[in-house]
Amino acid sequence: MARGFPLSALGLIVSGDLGGETMYTDRFGKIVSFPLAPPKEKPTSRQMWVRTRFKTAQAAYMSLTTSVKADWEDLTKRTNLCMTGQNLYIHVAMKGSYALLNTLISQSGVTVAAPDRV
Repeated sequence: MARGFPLSALGLIVSGDLGGETMYTDRFGKIVSFPLAPPKEKPTSRQMWVRTRFKTAQAAYMSLTTSVKADWEDLTKRTNLCMTGQNLYIHVAMKGSYALLNTLISQSGVTVAAPDRV
């Protein structure tokens, strides 16, 4: 990584763990990186439970057909949400926000099937 050169100028925005470093973009648009630190403690049972639910919701989204995924994307675009259709699907599946989903469906005119709660 070229330090001082904004990778966003090349269309690259890096965030998270990459190789042996953790990177993020600060509020001034500069990429900050530091060596990846291993966790100090093992994950708790609650963390493992939430991670399993997230993986289940993600797997359910990935099993949708391409046209159904496109409907979820269209729903988020028509309602001007700052998230992807995948993010909305996972949110509804994990939180059970069916009233929110029904409101978005009525506002957008795009019909999607509600995911099962995980």
